[in-house]
Amino acid sequence: MKRTLLPILILLIFNFIAVAQTTDYSKVVFSSDIYQYKNTQPKTQELGVDKDLLTNIVGKLGDSLYTQKEQKEIIDKAWLAFSNPKMFDFVYKDFAVTTHNNWGQMNAKGELVLEPNPYLTEWTINDNEFPYFQLALSKILSYYSLITYGDDAESIKSSFNELLITKNISFQDPEDDDWAYSYLETLNNELVKKGLVALVTKGYYNIIVCKLDEKEELTKLFKKIDWEFIQP
Repeated sequence: MKRTLLPILILLIFNFIAVAQTTDYSKVVFSSDIYQYKNTQPKTQELGVDKDLLTNIVGKLGDSLYTQKEQKEIIDKAWLAFSNPKMFDFVYKDFAVTTHNNWGQMNAKGELVLEPNPYLTEWTINDNEFPYFQLALSKILSYYSLITYGDDAESIKSSFNELLITKNISFQDPEDDDWAYSYLETLNNELVKKGLVALVTKGYYNIIVCKLDEKEELTKLFKKIDWEFIQP
C-alpha cells in the first residue's frame, strides 16, 4: 500500500508546488469565514454524475478549440472539483484561488484577502450537490473561455469577445431598447449562419455557444446536473 501511495503523494505535492509558483502570494492573506467545513464529499455516481458526463460537455464545447490533451486537463480539474473539493483546493491551489470571486480586489492595506479553500467553501455553504456542481463548472469553464456571463445587452457584446468560439466574429451593436434576451436573439440570427447557437441559463445569464446540431445533446447533458440552458 505504501509503495502505491508514495508516488501519488509525490505527484500531488509536485503539482501543488509547481502551480503555486505561478502567482505572487506576497500580498495575499488567507482568511476564512467558515467555522467548520463539510466533512462529506459530494455524491456523484449516486446522482448520475460521472467523469464521462464532463468529458462529453467539455468535448462538445471545446472540440475545435482545445487539443485532446488540453481537454483532458479541463476534464480532470472539473472531475476533481466535483468529487473532492478539498483535494481540488490542495492540488490546484493556484487555480482555485485565482478563480475566486474576490481575486484581484485589494483592501485598504493593499492586501488580497482570500478564502484558503474556495471550492470546499462553496461545497460547504450549498445545501446540495447540484448548485455546487453548477458553480464549480462555471468557474472552470469560464477560466478556459468556454462559458461567459452577461445580464444586459452591452455586457453580452463584451462577453462574446471573451468566448473562444466567438471572439473572432464581428457582431452588430445592441439597439438602445435591447435587453439580454432580445440581443441574444439578434446574435443567434448571425450565429446560425455559421452553424452555431447561443444558449443561456434561465434567469442567471450564464451563456454558452455551441454547434447548432449539438444543442439538444448538450442541453441534456447539462440537465444531469440540474442546469437548464435555453435558446432565447
